[in-house]
Amino acid sequence: MSHRALTSEASISNVAALAGVSTATVSRVLSGRRKKDDELSKRVRQAAEKLNYSVNYAASALRSDITNIIAVIVPELGGSMYSRFAEEAESVISAQGKQLMLGIGGDAHEQEQRIRAVVSRHVDGIMVVPVETEAVVELLEGVADHTPVVQVFSQAYSNRLDWVGTSNTLVMQLIAEHLSASGARSVAYLGSSTSDVDGMGLFTAFHMQMTVSGLTTQTDWIRFGSSGMDYGFTVAQEILSEGGQRPDSIICADGMTALGVVQACRSCDLEVPGDIKLVVLQDSALCEDSNFSKPSLTAVRLPWMRIAGKAMELISVEHESKSWLPSYVEMEPSLVIRESSAAS
Repeated sequence: MSHRALTSEASISNVAALAGVSTATVSRVLSGRRKKDDELSKRVRQAAEKLNYSVNYAASALRSDITNIIAVIVPELGGSMYSRFAEEAESVISAQGKQLMLGIGGDAHEQEQRIRAVVSRHVDGIMVVPVETEAVVELLEGVADHTPVVQVFSQAYSNRLDWVGTSNTLVMQLIAEHLSASGARSVAYLGSSTSDVDGMGLFTAFHMQMTVSGLTTQTDWIRFGSSGMDYGFTVAQEILSEGGQRPDSIICADGMTALGVVQACRSCDLEVPGDIKLVVLQDSALCEDSNFSKPSLTAVRLPWMRIAGKAMELISVEHESKSWLPSYVEMEPSLVIRESSAAS
């Protein structure tokens, strides 16, 4: 590489730093691709003039700076809520004329590998459900110095990165208020895990909101497992067959678990929702299809399309002008009330 090329590369970084924008924005402004003649454009041109930066190099940098690839990194897919987010993100990214690069990392080591892999491909931005470890967060914060990074879902693990998502507290508040209004007085919780990114956050919010709403629970009514119909049937049958008090409502991790619970209720001569009310933490086609799921299942619906859209917007904004104050955008979930939790 020539000395002149090295000087150019350093200069565009210096112009970006002086103007407080990204190198991509410098390229667009000085090459004429950015049509707005606003304060940002003026700031870039003034910085370039002050540093004696050549516009021809900006055009060259532009050609190599934009890949039109947006990375989405999640802990898992399968039947999880993350698969729904990946689907909605693909639609949003495609509508912007870009391509999705998907990375799946279920633990810190895998997620670090996926992050480094997408960075090596010079993606234009990253939407990520981070694994809660100091190493992953530290890596993401470093990546954000040169590539827009947006945390998504239910918890922001870094206050230095943009975040878009929903609150576990709001999710559980919706459920607790609905169950109370429907006549429930006690509740069991069949979660998938407390070791994944959001499992512990959901359970913590459950414990707090049920207490606030006056819904009682017992240690034996709180279970964690792999989810699924067999899991739901086995665990619910254990809870409902035990002597003494039984819960009159059950919160399930997903629709398949809830179907197992419905079968267990029938085996114990209990009716849903007459004796047991059911609420599912992840809405799906299975929950609303009364031909398959009888009764249809009340479920939490997360605004995945709006979350993905806002994340894409933040990535685009970061490309235009690097913000030193991260955005924190909380979107409200909704509770789709169906037959499984009808009032007594």
